[in-house]
Order: sequence, then structure tokens, then C-alpha cells
Amino acid sequence: MIQKTELSWATVNTDDPAELAEFRAQQERLANERAKAAFERLKSLGIIDEHGESVGEELPADMRSGAKRDFGG
Repeated sequence: MIQKTELSWATVNTDDPAELAEFRAQQERLANERAKAAFERLKSLGIIDEHGESVGEELPADMRSGAKRDFGG
């Protein structure tokens, strides 16, 4: 197997369970980094607090925390 610094769908050997597991773990790490960055950005903009709760009342009443919703699905 050729050593790769970062796997992608173009380079991962999907027939190799170990390499596919490594790829999935890598993608999970990258997704966690993106989620943390988005969370920090929303906090820095004052949209959410440190617990992820909405700070403002800009949302319609049915989208606010604790609202009773029915999406009709």
C-alpha cells in the first residue's frame, strides 16, 4: 500500500477494510473540526451561547427553543 497523507474517494482502496476504516475515521475527524469551527464562529458572532442555545429572538416563535412544533410530516 502506498502511504498517503490524506485519503480521498479518489485514493482510498474501498476493497481494503483497514484502509476504508482509516478513511472513515479521517472523515469523522475532519467533520468534527468543521463542526467545532462553526460552533466557535456562531459563538463569536453572538448567535449562540457557550451551551449552543440561541441568544437572540430573531427566530420566528415556532423555531425558538422550547416551541411546540408540528411539521406535518
